[in-house]
Amino acid sequence: MLDADVGRLPTARVHRLSFVSLGRRMVSAQAATSVRSFVAPDTVVGAIEQRHRLGDTAIYLSGGTDLGVVMRRHLVTPEHLIDLSRIDELRTLERVDGTIVIGSAVTHRTIELSGLFVGHAEALREACATVGSVQTRNVGTLGGNLCNASPAADTAPVLLALGAVVEIAGPDGRRLLPIDDFFVGYRRTALAPGEILTSIRIPVPDAPRGSAFLKLGRRKAMEISIASVTVRLDLASDGTIAAAGVGLGSVAATPVRSASAERVLTGSPPGPATWDAAAHAAVGDCSPIDDVRATQEYRAAMVPVLVARAAGIAFGRARSNA
Repeated sequence: MLDADVGRLPTARVHRLSFVSLGRRMVSAQAATSVRSFVAPDTVVGAIEQRHRLGDTAIYLSGGTDLGVVMRRHLVTPEHLIDLSRIDELRTLERVDGTIVIGSAVTHRTIELSGLFVGHAEALREACATVGSVQTRNVGTLGGNLCNASPAADTAPVLLALGAVVEIAGPDGRRLLPIDDFFVGYRRTALAPGEILTSIRIPVPDAPRGSAFLKLGRRKAMEISIASVTVRLDLASDGTIAAAGVGLGSVAATPVRSASAERVLTGSPPGPATWDAAAHAAVGDCSPIDDVRATQEYRAAMVPVLVARAAGIAFGRARSNA
């Protein structure tokens, strides 16, 4: 058993166990062989202090669904794990004035089942519902999905389309950053050493809004996307599109916000001609590759199909929310 605050994992014992319990998390023994200590602070400040004390061989642990995989493959070999699951602030889910605030440790399943997003951010519920299995969604967190920074992350293009802002805490205090600036390269984020993604903030306008998320894969469940698309539409009083957001996944080295498609949509009358024009504009913001799931050409061909479909769904929802 581990102490509630600090636990030692003797190497010999780790090799004899199938799984090692880390507080509220389970990590395979093979993955835990490099881990010497485990801490579970109950505040963000405490977590940052522990990271400073333990140094660069320490890593933050949230849901662990991604970290456990890379540790098992020895792609990451931390000596110290800092568990964030006991920090109440990171599990916040609320609407504050005109903003939905989601703590970084809120699970995909919690978002999937929450009514808070109805009429404001339906696409995020849809994206969270496609992440892995129910078991994975019960543990995996929104913040972890973003910090993993996979170009195929299901929630990233949604938050790009919704114009989200992230809050980051670190040794020098807290800062706000548009999510457009969060992904800086393939599996790289704007987080500096020791910083924690603490919350994601989605602005909620007074205007009618609709959003939709579509994901293309070889199967419906437990699938990494071949391509994914989110479209968000805010309607003006005259029925035209007042503002738009378009996010794309699995079509570049990072999740992409399609400014070209957004320019086509904004100020235009809703309808198939507008959807098609925006869909073809979005292709210019993609740089897909060939991989085991699909070819570059197939991805490029599917992006306009998904964008046009998502735009139609988003408009229908915006009209219903008027």
